[in-house]
Amino acid sequence: MTGVARDTSRDAMVQAAQRYQEALLTYINSGEADQGGEAYDVTRLQAALMAYAGSGDVTQLGEAYETARLALQAKVPLSDFSLFHFAVLRDCLDADGRAAESLDRVEDFFLQGMAVYDMALRGYVSSMSNLTKEIAERRRVEQELRDITFELARQRDELDQKVKKRTAEIRTRAEELEIKNRQLTQTNQEQSNFSYALSHDLKTPINTIHCFLEVLLEDHGTGLKPEARELIGDLIGTAGRMRQLVDDVLDYSKVVKHQFTPEPVDLDDMVRLILKDMGPLVTSSGARIVVGPMPVIRGSPFQMRVLLTNLLSNALKYIPGGKAAQVRVACGPAAQPGKVRISVTDNGLGIPDAMQSRVFDLFKRLHRHDEFPGSGIGLALCKRVAENHGASISLTSEPGKGTTFSVDLELQET
Repeated sequence: MTGVARDTSRDAMVQAAQRYQEALLTYINSGEADQGGEAYDVTRLQAALMAYAGSGDVTQLGEAYETARLALQAKVPLSDFSLFHFAVLRDCLDADGRAAESLDRVEDFFLQGMAVYDMALRGYVSSMSNLTKEIAERRRVEQELRDITFELARQRDELDQKVKKRTAEIRTRAEELEIKNRQLTQTNQEQSNFSYALSHDLKTPINTIHCFLEVLLEDHGTGLKPEARELIGDLIGTAGRMRQLVDDVLDYSKVVKHQFTPEPVDLDDMVRLILKDMGPLVTSSGARIVVGPMPVIRGSPFQMRVLLTNLLSNALKYIPGGKAAQVRVACGPAAQPGKVRISVTDNGLGIPDAMQSRVFDLFKRLHRHDEFPGSGIGLALCKRVAENHGASISLTSEPGKGTTFSVDLELQET
């Protein structure tokens, strides 16, 4: 049955080939094969198919792929491409009687050709179109990337120029500030030296005047009129204030020009020694002083003594008449890590709000000499000491109730 079916199939194909033979000749003679694309060489297909049908050499099947590709490129319809094959089939069947063998080989050849069209029908042509679009898109993206790269390089160069310009300006400004800082340091040093020299030179004649006035009053006071004795007493008081002022200026000059390397300072020992020196004043005033636990800080022992001495002295001094001083020295946490806040609180006169920002000015006094003696340098000294230690001194006060002075100092690491 299989042989009969195959013979019947072959007979049908022979008859089809005979029908297509005339159509092929008509197609070739009409020139329609050249329409719609590049000219297609039908004779190459015929020669290749005849050669493979005759030899059966599988290497010749590559020509089937190539002729089909050329047909697809020339836009030859699938029906016409099939017609070419069946036209050649007719010639093969008529050649030497090897119809069955030639038919099988022609089928192989035809299938190879159909594979190309099959790929086209499955999207080869559209894939080529998509590939073309993708290539165009890729080129567009690449151009955009080149444009962006160029723009980034331009902006980078522009930014580099700005940075260089700004760096040069900052360097110039830093150099100017360094020069001004050196000049300011030199000026401060010269002022300090001048103040120290002037105060030192003034101290001797002031002491001499003070001594002479005291001798005059002691030796000849009984022979002088009361008005003269009162005048000499006033001169002795004035000379005493001048001597104190000179001493305070000398102290200020020492602090200004004092260079130090921070070292551990035990404030507990420091406060105890200061209060011991102030013992007579504390006893005579009936003051009550409470000192809390004090830390060890890093700083200058000399300047710390100046700071605490002035704060404690003011706390004992500015007390209304008939009122005993109550002073508290305390230690608490500071806002900045690694520092500790030292405070001195009194129950004295207090400082009006309008004057609180001015009490640290040099020679600034809030009271007359006959009310509370002093030179107006003490709090300026405290401010300078705080600044020398990288800190600032502040106050809170309520008139009639007292004042608290605070300064944050670097804590000694344990």
